[in-house]
Parts: sequence; structure tokens; C-alpha cells
Amino acid sequence: MKQRVWFADVLRIVAIIMVILIHIISKDTHRYDLGTYQWQFMNLLNGISRICVPLLFMVSGMFFLDPKKELEPKTMYTKYIWRLVRAFLFWSIIYVFMSRFRQPDQPIVDEVDRTMLEIVQGYFHLWFLYRLTEVYIMTPFLRPLTRDKQLALYFLLVSFVVGILIPTINQFPVRSTATVVDNGLNVDITLGYAGYFMAGYVLNQVQLKKNWRYGIYLLGLGGFAVTIIGTAIRSMQDGVMYSLFYEYLTPNVFFAAIATFVWFKYAMEPIELSDRVKKTIIHFSKYSFGIYLIHVLVRDLIWDRGLNTTFATPVLSIPTMVIFVGTVSYVLIWVLMRIWKVITTKWRKVTNNKLETQ
Repeated sequence: MKQRVWFADVLRIVAIIMVILIHIISKDTHRYDLGTYQWQFMNLLNGISRICVPLLFMVSGMFFLDPKKELEPKTMYTKYIWRLVRAFLFWSIIYVFMSRFRQPDQPIVDEVDRTMLEIVQGYFHLWFLYRLTEVYIMTPFLRPLTRDKQLALYFLLVSFVVGILIPTINQFPVRSTATVVDNGLNVDITLGYAGYFMAGYVLNQVQLKKNWRYGIYLLGLGGFAVTIIGTAIRSMQDGVMYSLFYEYLTPNVFFAAIATFVWFKYAMEPIELSDRVKKTIIHFSKYSFGIYLIHVLVRDLIWDRGLNTTFATPVLSIPTMVIFVGTVSYVLIWVLMRIWKVITTKWRKVTNNKLETQ
């Protein structure tokens, strides 16, 4: 089995679980009054899980920015960006048609323009593909910086100030999940995610002394505390949900994500994984992207049938729904990928046979 960075695969799986957790909680938070234990529990889980998207960018950055990895700009477009475009178009169309299916009073044929606009905009969670594409486009510019440690750290500092600190001080006139379709080109937002991209590479390459690691852990704990406690206090003061601290491009989420990345890296270093565990990690890491794409569809269809987190106390219902939605999403993606593999295999055979007979 080829050498892998195991903590990266584990982080990817953990991040996807957190994404599902956020989307399940966000669907039902409004059902509970501010300050109740149910709301506080949801806020706790939601706040902890806000590191999910930063972790996904960091894991990607630690590989794509590695100067030892041969990666031409052409390859970025023809392989990686094209993969994101295909995935976005396919799933955006699926979500638009499912939305019409769930709301049959909105015909597709009579509203072609609106339907096309919805496809281009994408369902709410597909914003991630837009932002990831933007960072991929920047990758050929970022890779040369990684050859010089000082330049890499300088870029990380600039991206933190411009893409994370300043937008937070300005209280995000534009959401950190907004895309070019939503609000035009927001270079500061893109730079913030590129900062996570660079942070993943830098933190994977450097060997931090214990004192530095403990300092990062303290900053991370502070970040989690600000996200959770700050959201609770400000929400109850305002009488409505206050979500600034939930934004992915805020200092509190930044430090929490950095600390989590570092902790997983060093915690897993001395662990010797069995072959069985390695195969399991690889398996679920492989399907994580597909699970991200389909899980909202599973969630919405389940909620339409009245199954949500209110069937029991959130302490029990939320973990149950996360497991249920995650499992169904995994099974569906596994089936779809198997079907796709069969189709592509047969297509290659047909193509090769035609070439041989010519």
C-alpha cells in the first residue's frame, strides 16, 4: 500500500461529518427558543463544526502546493477544475429538478430563464465548489511561493489580514459563502480561503516544537470559545440568531481550524494503523466528496416526510440524524460510482474495439 498522509484522510472524513452536522442543525435551530438547552446544544455542535470548510481547504492545500508534486497549469484546468465543473453542473441540475419535484406548482418549461439561473447559482451548499475552483485557479501562482518559506509565511499573513481579519472587523458586508454569481468578484473572500490553502501546506511541512503547538492549541480553544459562547451571548442580547462568529473567515474559526489540523497531525504521528483500518480510512475518504454533494438532497427528502430532529431531544436526535443521513448518502454515492464505473469501462471497451478494427 503506497505511503499516505493518514491524518489528512481522517481530517477529510471528520470535516464531511461536521458539514452534515451543520446542515442538519441549521434546518431545525429555529424550532427552539434562544437560550433553551436545546438551542444551546445545537449552538455547541454548530460552533465546533465550523472548522469543517477550513479543514477541507487546508487538506487540499497541503497536497496541491507541494513543490515536489508535478502540477502544470494545464493539468489544473483539464483534470481538477474540470472535475469540479462537471460535479457542479450535474448536481446543480439534480437539485433544481428535485426542487421542482418537491414543489410541483413551479413548472420548469414555462420558466426556463429562472431555471437556468438557479442551475448556474447552484444549491446553497454548492458554493464550496465555486470557491474551491477560484483557489485552484490561483494555485499556479501560489506554488512558487512555497519554494521560499518566508514568502509562504508572508502570503499567509497577508491572506489572514485581508481575507479574514478585515472582513470580520467590517462584519462581513458579504457572506464568506457568497460566490461570484451571488455578489460579483470578492477578492478578499477568495484570498481568505487561499490562506487556508497555504496554511495546510505550511503546517504540514514545518515541525513545530511543543511550546508552539501548545500555544496554537490555546488559540484554538479560544477560537472555539468565541464561536460558541460569543454566538450564544450576542444572540440572546439581540433576541435573534447572531451568526458572525459562525463565518468561516473569522479569526476565531481560523485559529480553531489551525489548532485542529495541528493536533491531528501530531496525535496520529506515533499511531501505527493496521491494514484493515487503513483500507477503511481510504474507502470513506474516497467517497467523502460525493457524500458532500448528495447529503443535502437526502436531508431535504427526509425532512419533507416529517422526519427531523424533533422526534426526540436534540442530544439523541441530532447524532441519530447525522448517522442516518450520512449512511444513506454513502450508500447512494457508492451505488452511483459503481454504475458510473461500469458505464465508463464498457465505453472504453467499445472505443478500443472500434480503434482496433479501423
